[in-house]
Amino acid sequence: MDMTLDEVKEMTDCASIQEVFLSLRQQEEKVTRELDELLKNQAHLETKMRNLHQTLPQVSLVQKGCETLHQTIHNTNCLAEKVSQKVRQLDTAKGRVDGCIKRVNDIIDLIKCCEGVQETLASDNFELAASHIQKYLMIDQQLISNIDADVDGSFLVLREAELRFINNLNKSFDKGVKEGCDEDVLRFAKLYPMVGRGEDGLAKLGNYLSRKVATKGQSHLSAALKTSKEDKRWRVMFADTLTRLFEDTARIVESVLPMVEGCYGDGRVGTVVRSIQGECVRQARGTFSNFLQTRAVVDIASAINNGEQLDQDIKLDQILEEMVIMNSRSQLYINFLRKRLQVDEWEGEGELNELQQESMGYYILLETHFMKQGVQKAVSLEKKEEKSLVSSIVDDCCYVIQKSVNRAIGSKNVDITCAMINNAASTLSIDVSGVLLETIRTGYPAPSSYATWSQQDEQMREQRDTFLTAANNTRTLMENVVKLAKGFEAKCEKTFAEETMKKVHSCLSGLRDVQSDFQEVLRKGEVTLCKMAVNSKMHPVVAEVASTSHVISEETFYSLDMEDPWLQEVVKMFGEVVVPLESQLHTDIYHSVVATSISEMTEYLEKLVMTCSFGQLGGLLLDKRLRTLTSYLATITAWSVREKFARLNAIAMLLSVERVTEVADLYTSSSPLSIQDVRKCLRMRTDFRREDIDKVVKGL
Repeated sequence: MDMTLDEVKEMTDCASIQEVFLSLRQQEEKVTRELDELLKNQAHLETKMRNLHQTLPQVSLVQKGCETLHQTIHNTNCLAEKVSQKVRQLDTAKGRVDGCIKRVNDIIDLIKCCEGVQETLASDNFELAASHIQKYLMIDQQLISNIDADVDGSFLVLREAELRFINNLNKSFDKGVKEGCDEDVLRFAKLYPMVGRGEDGLAKLGNYLSRKVATKGQSHLSAALKTSKEDKRWRVMFADTLTRLFEDTARIVESVLPMVEGCYGDGRVGTVVRSIQGECVRQARGTFSNFLQTRAVVDIASAINNGEQLDQDIKLDQILEEMVIMNSRSQLYINFLRKRLQVDEWEGEGELNELQQESMGYYILLETHFMKQGVQKAVSLEKKEEKSLVSSIVDDCCYVIQKSVNRAIGSKNVDITCAMINNAASTLSIDVSGVLLETIRTGYPAPSSYATWSQQDEQMREQRDTFLTAANNTRTLMENVVKLAKGFEAKCEKTFAEETMKKVHSCLSGLRDVQSDFQEVLRKGEVTLCKMAVNSKMHPVVAEVASTSHVISEETFYSLDMEDPWLQEVVKMFGEVVVPLESQLHTDIYHSVVATSISEMTEYLEKLVMTCSFGQLGGLLLDKRLRTLTSYLATITAWSVREKFARLNAIAMLLSVERVTEVADLYTSSSPLSIQDVRKCLRMRTDFRREDIDKVVKGL
C-alpha cells in the first residue's frame, strides 16, 4: 500500500492505522528477505568482479585483433570487386567474340548452303539438299542480314531453293504414293521435318497409310464375298476378313512408328495412328455390315424379339462362333495399340468400341436364345438310362450352358462374359428349376401295398420314376452349378486382368446362388416323398402302439421281450418302405429322407405315447423297444439317430423308474424335457400318486 507522509498524519482511525501498519510490516519483511538473498550472493559477485578485472587486458588485445581483421577483410573485398569487374569485362568481350564467330560461321554456312543446295537439287540428292536447307533455316537471319549484298543475295537464293525443294519433294512423294512404293514414301516422309514441314509430312503419310489400309480391307472383303459355301472357311470368312484387316493395320503401324518417333518426335505418333485407325474402323464396319447382311443376323434378332420360330436351316451355333472370333480379334487389336502407344486408352478407340457394343448387343441376344433353346430341347428330349439315377437333362443342360458361357469368355470381353453368366444363372433358376419344380408338384403316387407294384397302373409307375428322377436331377444340378462356377472362374482368371475380375466374381456369386432355387425344389420333393412314400405306410403301423395296454404283467413283459410283434412290424415296414429308396435316390437325398422320416416318426410316436397309461413294466418295455429301434435305424443311415430319440428316451426313462423319488436323481438341467413334461409323464404312471408326483416335481 503506497501512502504519502501527509496521508499518514491525517489518519485518526485505529483500524486504518492498524491496516497500514500491517502492510508496512509485510513490506519490511519482504525487503529484509531480498537483502538477505543479496548478501548470500555477495561472495560470488565479488569473485566475478575480480575475474572481470583480470580479463580486461585480454579484451583489449582481442579488440585490437578484431580491428586488424576487419581492415584485412575490407582490403580483400576491394580487391575482389576489382577482379570481378575485370571478369565481367572479359565475359562481355568473350560474348561479343562468340557472336562474331557465330556470324562468321553462319555466313560461311550460308555460302556453303547456297552453293551446295544448287548442286544437290540439280542431282536430285534430296537428303543432302534437305540437310543444307535445315542448316539455312537454323541461321538467325536478323544477325547477319544487311551486312553485305552477297549475304542478302544468298538468303534470296536459299529461299527460292527451299520452295523449289518442297515442290520437288511433294512431287516425289506423290509419285511414290502413286506407284505404291513404301520405300520411297518413307524416304521422302523423313525429309519433311528437316525443312520445317512436319505437319505436312504427317498429313501426307497418314493419308497414304489410310489408303493402304482401305485397299487391303476392300481386297480382303471382296475375296471373302467370293468364297464358296463348300469352302471349309466359309462359316468364319468374315472373322478371317476382320482378322486380316487388323493384322495388316498392325503391321503398317509397326513399320512406320520407329520412323515417326525418330524423325518427328514421340508426341507425333498419335497423328499418324488417328489417320490409320479412322480408315481401319471404316473397313471393319463395312465387314461387320456385310456379316449382318450375309448371315441374316438382323432378321434373326428381329424374329427372336418377336417370339417367332427360327428357320431350321439357320446354324445359330456357327454364327455365334464367328461373332466371338470377330469380337476377340477386335479386343486383341485394341490391346495391341494400347501396349504399343503405352496408354490406357488411345484417341479413336471409342469408334471401335462402339462397333464392339453393336456386335455385343446382337451376340448376347442370339447367345441367350441359343442357350434357352438348347435347354428347352434338352428338356423335350429327356432320356434316362436303365441303371442311371439321373436323366439326360442334367448333362445336356449343363453342356449347353457351359458351351455358351465358355464361348462368351472366348470373346475376351468382360461385359459379354458377365452378361452371359447372368443369363446362365437366370436360365438355370427359371427354366431348368421351373421344369423340375413342375414335376415335383405332380406328386408321388402312394400304392396301397408296396408288394403289389407290378400290379399297379403303368401310369403310376411312370409317375413315381419321373418324380424320383426329378429329385435326383435337382440334387445333381446343385453339384454341377458349383463345378460350372469354379470352371468359369478359372478360365476367366486366365483371360481377364485382375482389376476386371471383381465384376466377374460378382456375377459368379449370382450363379452360385442358383443352388438355393434348386435346394427349395429339392426340399419340396423330400417333404412330398416323406409324406407319400414313407409316412403314409409307417404311421398306421406305429399307431398300433396306442391300441394296446402298457400296464402289463411280468409274464406279458417277458413274452414281448422275446418276440415283440409291434417292433417287428415297424422294422419290417421301414425295411420295405425306406430301404428300397437307397438304390433309387441320390445318396444325400436318401439320407435326408431317412433323417426326416425318423424325425417325423419320433414326433408322432411321442404324441401317441403321451396318450397312454403305463406301469413300470410297460415303461421298461417302451425303453427296450426304443433302444432296439435306435440300433436298427443307425444301420441304415449315416446321420445321427440317437439325438432324434432323445425326448422319447427321456420319457421311457421316467416311465420305467421303480419309485417316483428316483426322478430327483435322474433329472438334470440338460434334459430335453421341461418340468411340465416331467409332471405329465409321471402322471401317466398308474401306480404313482399325484401328491407324490407334485412333491418330487416341485423339488426339481
